[in-house]
Amino acid sequence: MGTTYKFQAHSVTDQHTEEPTINYQSSQTGTSQYKNVNGKESVSTGGVTRATTRSKEAGVMYHGISISPDEIDSFIEEVEGEKAEAEAEAEQAEQELEPEGFSNSTNMILDDLDAGDLANAINQAVDGNLTDENIINAVKSLGFSDKESALEVGSNLVDSFKEYFGNIAATQGIDPETSWEALLTWNKAEAGKAIHDWVNARGVDSSRLKDALDESPNKYGRYENQGLIEVLQESGYEVRKSPAGGLIIRGNNYKDWTTWTEFRKQYKKQ
Repeated sequence: MGTTYKFQAHSVTDQHTEEPTINYQSSQTGTSQYKNVNGKESVSTGGVTRATTRSKEAGVMYHGISISPDEIDSFIEEVEGEKAEAEAEAEQAEQELEPEGFSNSTNMILDDLDAGDLANAINQAVDGNLTDENIINAVKSLGFSDKESALEVGSNLVDSFKEYFGNIAATQGIDPETSWEALLTWNKAEAGKAIHDWVNARGVDSSRLKDALDESPNKYGRYENQGLIEVLQESGYEVRKSPAGGLIIRGNNYKDWTTWTEFRKQYKKQ
């Protein structure tokens, strides 16, 4: 028993009939109560009042509005539906407040990390040496009491970076793994600077990284790069060596031989 709703008849019409019309109004004094008085039932739960009566025409007062008993349920459902819709819109608006770059949750972790540990982890990733132990060391400033928890949080952060990186790589027309390898093959020092800038800007400014990802595949697309050739061949392309030592590609949607540079440009438009 909590909130109490009291129903009081405020008018009676059609008194000459066997079932006169009785109009009720309610007042709230407390959370739930059930009443049955001469066949007039009322139930209030969590602030929502539902009422029935033997008199089919008796109005039910809901938030100051007199509603037919036959319509009260649908009316309340409509009100509650509008409330749920408003809550959904509010939640969507809150999600739209996420920054353009990394998510708020990712930024919160980055802000709590020691700047030196974060920078060292980026360097290790560029060097291809981001081991589990190095990941744990990267997040040690968060104060974990055991390595398992530290590794879990650190690995989740790394996965987030991979996802963000993959989104940028997709705009350049190459899959994330190939983009990463091309970036490091192109110029490891410049790659490191681009990634440091990107992370320090919390992903909001990715211009330097995009420029690096756009430039690096040109050097990467050489005939000596058997790994890239194998990937292209597995995707159904024919690959040959161009007179300049680069790649020319044909197959799938490309009926004529196409240079690696032109292939990438067309791929990005797809």
